[in-house]
Amino acid sequence: MTDARARDELYAAPWDAFVETRARLAAALIAAGHKAEGQALKKLRRPSPSAWATNLVVRGARDEVDAFLAASDRLRGSQAAMVGGRGDRGVYQADVEALREATAALAAAARRVLAPHGRGEDRALVDAVVANARAGALSDAGRASLLAGELAADVGGGEDAFGGLLAAGLTAAATPPRAAAPPAPPRPAPSVAAREQEARRRDEARARELEAARRDEAAARAESTAAEAHATRARAARDEARRRVDEALAAARQAEGALATAEAAHRDAQRAAAEAETRAGRATRRRESLEP
Repeated sequence: MTDARARDELYAAPWDAFVETRARLAAALIAAGHKAEGQALKKLRRPSPSAWATNLVVRGARDEVDAFLAASDRLRGSQAAMVGGRGDRGVYQADVEALREATAALAAAARRVLAPHGRGEDRALVDAVVANARAGALSDAGRASLLAGELAADVGGGEDAFGGLLAAGLTAAATPPRAAAPPAPPRPAPSVAAREQEARRRDEARARELEAARRDEAAARAESTAAEAHATRARAARDEARRRVDEALAAARQAEGALATAEAAHRDAQRAAAEAETRAGRATRRRESLEP
């Protein structure tokens, strides 16, 4: 288990399994001796659903993401040339069409990647992935954050920073301007009851978010404690295994010494037996020579 492999597995996990997967992978890193990386992994925030989906698409459909970013770059370049009076309208329109095609391909890829998670037909989620890719195309920092595939929240910038290019479809240059629509009548100011109701909704939503954050924190702390306990048990098991190996090696060395001593004693005994046999033979021959 390495830090890079753990992060890849974490950001490819289902959104509702992120916390559980984070705890398991952090424990595995710590048990493997990568304590600093395991502690850092435990501190990673669970992504928002749209950031989670974007991470999946960046990792599972990189070709479509790269093609979208390249088309965005070309379009901004040709638009700047047109604004500066040195552009070619044909190139500009071709870049507009290329960006439309790249956007459609990216959306199709997002649906394909999200389908195994049951979110392939979630149009809002697919649109959020495209919006994050659009925002990521605006700066080097945004692009690096997008392509890392580890977003915790949506990429900053979005459609406003993109100049409205994708939302408007860049059709203003190809079609005559429409007549201005008459101004809409002013909306009546909300009543006191409506304002109070809206304030209550905001307070309730904030309370739900706070409660969810508290639950996530408690779960993370419990997971951290469990991970530390698992790591402690793993270290104890490792130390016990090392102790047993050391004892076995010491016993083997003692047995080798005893074997060498026994073999030397055996050789000495063989020599003594041979010498005794020789003396016995001599004594026998002497006796036989003295007998009448």
